[in-house]
Amino acid sequence: MTSESADIRLFEDTLQQLHQDFLDHPFHYGNENPIMPELYRRLRTKLSPETVPVQYLQDHSNMDDWRNREMFNRLDKEGHKIPRVRPEVRFYDNGIWGGAKTDFDLAVFPAKSDITMQGKKEGIGNFIDLNRSEVSVLCEIKHSMNMSGRFRSGGETDIKALAEFPGKVGRRYFLFMDWWPRDGYDNLTLEKDIRQLKDRIDEFDRRIDVGYLPRDREIEFVRDIVSY
Repeated sequence: MTSESADIRLFEDTLQQLHQDFLDHPFHYGNENPIMPELYRRLRTKLSPETVPVQYLQDHSNMDDWRNREMFNRLDKEGHKIPRVRPEVRFYDNGIWGGAKTDFDLAVFPAKSDITMQGKKEGIGNFIDLNRSEVSVLCEIKHSMNMSGRFRSGGETDIKALAEFPGKVGRRYFLFMDWWPRDGYDNLTLEKDIRQLKDRIDEFDRRIDVGYLPRDREIEFVRDIVSY
């Protein structure tokens, strides 16, 4: 089994465990803020090896600034490695920031990958070169406490960004933890949600999976919501 496929399996197993905790303690996840750090914590303790080598470039760093000099000196002393799972990741292409959506909630990097990052003009940056850094798992996370309407009318924004991300990715996920999996008439909403999402999304040539974590029943994976 490749590192990429092992990472995908571990990621989905970790989602199952996170969802069980959601079922047991829903108020622990009453809004979006706790989800990503808890998922990050669980993945970091399970991924082996925990870290990968990183090449940290100075192209955008002002080396006349003492903070940058101190940062790179410290990096040389502490070792050029970072955890294989990283939250709030921002990618760049050929040294250029910006353009379309470049930041994602969570990324997992393969065990044998070498990550290339850039510093900011002043201080430590979280910018990863999408051309020289492979990704096992890339995901965006949403919660119904942002109101389910955002999932129904805005989820396509994140899915579109995942589909259009040009880097090499093993699997792309849109994760949705749902406090309100039934409407006011006690009807399940997921089927209608997915149908409406598909109606809003153009065809892309990359697969996107929806991991649906409702408060009242088992986790569901909707495969290939965007596919060839």
